[in-house]
Amino acid sequence: MTTARRVTLLALCALAALAPLNGLASGRAQPPAAITIGTTDLPRSLDPGDTVDLAAWEVLSHLYTGLTRQVPGSTEYELALAGDMAISDDGLTYTFRLRPDAAFDDGTPITAQDFVTSIERVLALRRPAADVIEPYVERVTADDAGRLVFTLKRPVPYFLALLALPPYYAVHPTLAGSDRPDPFARVGLIGNGPYRLERYEIGRAIVLTANDGYRFGPPPVTPRIELRQFAFSRDLREALRRREVDLAWRALAPADLDRLASVAGVEQHIAPGTRVYYLIMNQRREPTDDPLVREAIVRLLEREEAAVQVFGGQLAPLTSLVPDLFPEAYAPLWPDEPDVPAAEAVLRAAAYSHRGTSRLSFPLTTSRYLYGDRLVAGLRQLIRASFRDTDFVLSNVTGEVVGGDFMRDVRSGTISAAVIGWMPLVPHPLAYLEPLVHSRESIPSANAYASPELDALLDEAASSRDPARLRAIYTELAQTLLDDYALAPLWQDSYILAAWGDVTGILIESNGLLHYDRLGRTGQP
Repeated sequence: MTTARRVTLLALCALAALAPLNGLASGRAQPPAAITIGTTDLPRSLDPGDTVDLAAWEVLSHLYTGLTRQVPGSTEYELALAGDMAISDDGLTYTFRLRPDAAFDDGTPITAQDFVTSIERVLALRRPAADVIEPYVERVTADDAGRLVFTLKRPVPYFLALLALPPYYAVHPTLAGSDRPDPFARVGLIGNGPYRLERYEIGRAIVLTANDGYRFGPPPVTPRIELRQFAFSRDLREALRRREVDLAWRALAPADLDRLASVAGVEQHIAPGTRVYYLIMNQRREPTDDPLVREAIVRLLEREEAAVQVFGGQLAPLTSLVPDLFPEAYAPLWPDEPDVPAAEAVLRAAAYSHRGTSRLSFPLTTSRYLYGDRLVAGLRQLIRASFRDTDFVLSNVTGEVVGGDFMRDVRSGTISAAVIGWMPLVPHPLAYLEPLVHSRESIPSANAYASPELDALLDEAASSRDPARLRAIYTELAQTLLDDYALAPLWQDSYILAAWGDVTGILIESNGLLHYDRLGRTGQP
């Protein structure tokens, strides 16, 4: 199974409700000891072995502490439950010794074998969460000294970031032995994070309370976090306006954000995200099998108008394969403005004519079911703005392909030109580039732009530790792809959260996770 599938699949398995939810605040400002987050996207599973969606990972990251964790406000990772670490010279073996105070909330010690058993359970369940482990880990063992040892299938420079994800968490022994997902109705959830799960009602609410015994990092600022789900963005908007919730997160529609802009006391927080939209052109299918056609299309792209007129600035034009969140790999080499004369000269060389029957017909496919109506509207604006000054090109946008079928078609190479939204598992340049470029992955192979030259560059980047060499590798890789006109970055996404102005500590990571434990209120001790 490829990383494309790993990134796009969402696990939506049902989880039995633990207990009725009573006493959630409604129609009033929340007391200082609690902060309420409104959303349209609560997780339907809180089993680390059963889910890969961001909403679930966000909650789980507050209920558990992994071997590593993300350094707040960065793309770096640090040891958390692990006390020390050793990496072999070939980058294939990671050995961890756990902190001596590693324990679950009920006092049960956490051992290396707990990690082994938990990870083996994830793999045995064969849910999408297994795809976060299986492509990278050859085996995981506990050695005679009580250390945890991972043997990898290949060097993975972002492995410490993977270890911070829920599928790698150690779960309580009462859960680790279960051969089914979500056995919480029977045993409850016993974690080791800054919060404990107090109540959970699927599709309605989650209540977290501070773990007074938490010892693996700073204690939560606010002792109680309540998450409430709303069916529609407009309902979430009105709940925020009436101060029934303190924050609106995942996700308000653009129109609702516009209406909230005039509400006194409500502020909007924008953070750059890691999701990038790419244009992929298939070199086995007409008309994009012609390199001159691909070159002309890339030379005509006008990203800015759609970013402003359709996306309202939430999507920003991008001319690098990865965002500037990663300076070592940021290479803005793609043209940032259309060059109509150059594109028309290329099309004439490819035997396309001005206002003739042989004009280039350029179909563009995406999926509104995966990315929403706004992306389809943005692509139509992209087409209008890119091709309006030339009569050489005819184009249309198709967005009616359902999400699973669309990604299947992209991975199998049955679409001439497609726009995909790509969010890596973790924030690292190779987490973008390997799935999109390396020949072992289905997208580059099926669309015929993978090459031994690109593979060699990616493999060297995976093992190199020299910053200067890494920058040279990433630049050469980008230039090679640009010269082939096979893959073109379009836009970088961002996250928008609306909150009342007295809420403090709002931090949205670039990989889309909100820190609940930092949330507070002005004047709160």
